[in-house]
Amino acid sequence: MTLPVQSTIQHPAIREQLERILAHGLFARSERMGRFLRLAVERTLQSRTDELKEYLIGVEVFDRKTSYDPRVDPIVRVEARRLRSKLQAYYQGDGRNDRIVFEFVAGSYAPRIHLKNQPDGAVSASPTPVTPAVPTVAVLPFANLSASCEYDYFSDGLTEELIHALTKVNGMRVMAWNSAVRLRGSDVEPDRAEARDRLWDRLQVANVLTGSVRISEGRLRVRAQLIEKETGIYLWSETFERQMRDIFAIQEEIARNIVRTLRIQLASGQETTSRAASPTTVSSYDYYLKGRYHWHRRTAADLARSIQYFRAAIESDPRSALAHAGLADAYTLEVEYGLTHPAEGIPRAKSAAERAIEIDPHLAEAYPSLALIRSKSDWEWEEGEALYRKAIALNPGYATAHFWLSGDCLAMLGRLDEALDEIEIALELDPLSSIIHETRGFLHLLRCEYDVAIRNYREILEFDPSSYRPYAAIGRALGLQGKYEEALAMLEKARAIEEEMPTILAAMGQIFGLSGDRESARGVLARLESRARERHISCTCFAVVHLGLGETEQALDWLERGCERHEMSVTSIATHPIYDSLRGAPRFQALLQKVRLDRPRLPR
Repeated sequence: MTLPVQSTIQHPAIREQLERILAHGLFARSERMGRFLRLAVERTLQSRTDELKEYLIGVEVFDRKTSYDPRVDPIVRVEARRLRSKLQAYYQGDGRNDRIVFEFVAGSYAPRIHLKNQPDGAVSASPTPVTPAVPTVAVLPFANLSASCEYDYFSDGLTEELIHALTKVNGMRVMAWNSAVRLRGSDVEPDRAEARDRLWDRLQVANVLTGSVRISEGRLRVRAQLIEKETGIYLWSETFERQMRDIFAIQEEIARNIVRTLRIQLASGQETTSRAASPTTVSSYDYYLKGRYHWHRRTAADLARSIQYFRAAIESDPRSALAHAGLADAYTLEVEYGLTHPAEGIPRAKSAAERAIEIDPHLAEAYPSLALIRSKSDWEWEEGEALYRKAIALNPGYATAHFWLSGDCLAMLGRLDEALDEIEIALELDPLSSIIHETRGFLHLLRCEYDVAIRNYREILEFDPSSYRPYAAIGRALGLQGKYEEALAMLEKARAIEEEMPTILAAMGQIFGLSGDRESARGVLARLESRARERHISCTCFAVVHLGLGETEQALDWLERGCERHEMSVTSIATHPIYDSLRGAPRFQALLQKVRLDRPRLPR
């Protein structure tokens, strides 16, 4: 095969350029990204570009097992996009005067190597074949056409369960619920609003499943339609009229028809559908759907309401694994959001998760909450990671498992390259999830790449301007850059949307202290203390304000107290730059040992 390298460039010079790039800050802390670039360049120099296939790169660079299936796991495609972006950033920055250029074009994993300003001098190889795209589907929230809006929970629940069912189909990629729900009320007609079109572009799916639900006098009417997004052509349409008790059969029949329509084939040539949902009674499932409806809303009131419904679902059917998993998720979020004391919420969450796994060990949704508890609360990091990977093995399309593994486990351990890999997979599955986008920004913040983090946070505002989280995140990043006035302005915007969140108030207190406004910082401490008499407030809220005031010993007092309580927020001390000023203190090192995060960290 002809080399995609200018004949006038000597191989030693190319390898010298490779080492120069790999030593740069953009690549030095990205071990696997460096391995990717080195493999691609070396195989190109050896005239072996035909070997640069997704499978080989996945196994040799990203440590995937021999059973790795590029159709299901998009890690290589995701990282190839990141590699192109990093090379562009390098050549636009410190490498702008470099003589030799490495360039990757879309559709090929073999680089073009040429002299600067002479791209035409490189002989192009045929693009390395990329694994054929898998069928992609977005399941939009089914419209509730019932006489009462009280059945919104049911139509949303049916939508979510169809998503979960389809994610378990081999060879299909399905957009997650958080992305689908942002297109509520949308259709595929070309004359929709510009904002809707931007959301469609982010989804990057070929097919859309839409439909409606009507409930009347115990009967259920479901209309489902599979539409090709680009053309608006109806690929399949069906109406189901059944008794309410037939809801599980309807879900399975819809999933089966979608699979058949898109001709999803296993290697054996046999069609496959997902394993049937964990069996339960209709009344229990009805309560479960109501619980999930409120759980997705994520407010304090809705989380409490979801717990009521999950409990009712369990009372109706004690062997509903779905209901126990939902209850575990709700309890876990209450603790993580600081709404419940860990001593109260963690035992409840753990019990519910373990019961769900006992009932149905093949239910992927049962594992992430237990994984979060075992890692961030019990500090059993290896076991927590194994539980996340168990969930992913059971359902590779479950975005929440990839997302929590990234931000709540790998990031806390300082394995930031791997964390970025997982968050990119989560975004492939759920591209409109603002909280997953926020976590990607958070990972860059942990790497002290503050400008990159801020760009990520600002992108969220394009499709989720009503969320307080990106404003708060931008404020924290600006504070770490020393831009205190701008940081406070952003935190004020966040607080105007969500006034009751203590972490926003604490961040403001820290910025007040750092900027020299000690009186305002003291005022924040007083307000946090007042709130703590009425509800649980995380110890890290007090710690960061004392850090802003330069009161190291008091900050350590609060971190030690949070450690004694097993608060989840304490586990960020190993990697978050906000704690850099404490790293030389023996008390801080003792804290790292206690939470089992005393491993070498990435250099600042």
